[in-house]
Amino acid sequence: MAALAVASCNKELDATYEQQEGTIASIVQSFLNADSTRTVSYQDGSTRVTVVQGSGEKLQEGGAVSFFYAGHYLSGTSLSASNLFATNYDVYARSANWNLSDTTAFTVATVKLSDSELVDGLRKGLIGVQGGEECYILFSGMYGFAKNKTFGLVPANAALAYHLWIQSVSNE
Repeated sequence: MAALAVASCNKELDATYEQQEGTIASIVQSFLNADSTRTVSYQDGSTRVTVVQGSGEKLQEGGAVSFFYAGHYLSGTSLSASNLFATNYDVYARSANWNLSDTTAFTVATVKLSDSELVDGLRKGLIGVQGGEECYILFSGMYGFAKNKTFGLVPANAALAYHLWIQSVSNE
């Protein structure tokens, strides 16, 4: 009986992730419709839409990247202040009417792709970014915080979208 319950839950979760992939495809298409110069790349479950092309070396597995970000959980087909769950970019925080009492939190983030703190979808989507690039990385809950019931403001198994402003890349 327990095995049947687990199989049923897995089917429901698979259906949720499949629905999220459809939502992501719709959002990506709207990004492309807005500007035909934007490009899309796919990396093991992550979709990256490049809004502004960067230059220089491309981030490789094991490299480090510095960036500003705004993280959204997907609820519907838009990214808005209502589904923003984290940002380190003060301009973005102000536009979302976030309380800016602790302005020390608004500093560039630097991470190595090997950091275990990165969710899989973000880590995979960052591969290939360049300094100066502005992009969105979107992925289903399977590659996000899926193993947690909730993560702060993020609902369980939520699809995520990160808006990123890449400052620099280092593969040393």
